Amino acid sequence: MKHPGKIIVPETAPHAFHIPVDRRRFFKSMAVASAGFTLPGFLAEALTITPQVTQGPYYPLANNIPLDKDNDLVQLNDNTSQAAGVITYLSGRILDASGNPIRGALLELWHADRTGNYIYSASSTRNSAADANFAGFGQFLTGSSGEYKFRTVKAGLYNGRTRHYHIAVTVPGELTRYCSQLFWNETAYDLNGNAWATQNANDMVFTGITDAAQRASVNLTYQAVPGTTTGEVYANFDFVRNVTPVQPSYPSGCFVVAGAAVAGPTNSTRFKISIPAYANYTYEVYGNPSLFDAGSGSLTNITLPYRTNMNWSALPFSLSQTGAINTNKIIASANSTVDLYLQQKAVKGYYYVSFRVPGANTGTP
Repeated sequence: MKHPGKIIVPETAPHAFHIPVDRRRFFKSMAVASAGFTLPGFLAEALTITPQVTQGPYYPLANNIPLDKDNDLVQLNDNTSQAAGVITYLSGRILDASGNPIRGALLELWHADRTGNYIYSASSTRNSAADANFAGFGQFLTGSSGEYKFRTVKAGLYNGRTRHYHIAVTVPGELTRYCSQLFWNETAYDLNGNAWATQNANDMVFTGITDAAQRASVNLTYQAVPGTTTGEVYANFDFVRNVTPVQPSYPSGCFVVAGAAVAGPTNSTRFKISIPAYANYTYEVYGNPSLFDAGSGSLTNITLPYRTNMNWSALPFSLSQTGAINTNKIIASANSTVDLYLQQKAVKGYYYVSFRVPGANTGTP
């Protein structure tokens, strides 16, 4: 869905205003015109800035973040089993206050599993009580359209909180993530069908959002995915930031790189990429750049191709040709050329390497 352009009206005598081509607003414009309104900006829609709320204590520690940290939280690594719970799709765009899409925004999503457990643990290990098949955390890097998409499960309930997702965005030029939370526009019931003690109306975070428009913007109504019989649901949410992105420059320019096939361990094949790394910059590798815009077509059309087109991912790699595939980001210690070895072949034959400037969000609390 495209955001309508601004209507510019001179400050002198009123003139006939432009009726947008956008069909959804055509009849609205006609109605306003027939009523004789010529007020400047009458049809301009002010976007609601996404409220900033507490990150909370459950952002995963560095050692808790799964190696497979893509936008599919339902399927962890190469597990054949899926996480328990209602399959839920969340999609939308990252926009600035004028409705322009933000490219290169890092979107992070984390939440409790079906039974109310996070993968977070105060120790260096994953919370053993969490669903072993649930990723618990995922991320997405937006393309030129600003679109994103996640597949996950309906968030579970735990004492003192209503049902919610944690969602955060780091816009290019920022060093820290901007956190918000998304809620369900419904009565929360536990797994036994009993109304939960904490609903939106008495949830400390939800009620702490004092602006009514902002509070309403994060209270989502989930709908059934058409054509399914398994109870899958979806919602769309545009994350709006009142900030102007500052695309950082990089000494060596573009980071779309080809992967060269090399011999891996035990007769396997790996794909080597070499990047010019600079001290204290953080690097991640993404496969299949053709899916940066979260799939083809409108994200509001949840049909089979949109539900299954989840093979975009942040890819893990090794720092040696035959070593373990055991990392998904690297912070360069010095200016040098760094070789990374990937197990997964890029669909298009090349990879996209993202970078974050020194001191920017590195995926730690």
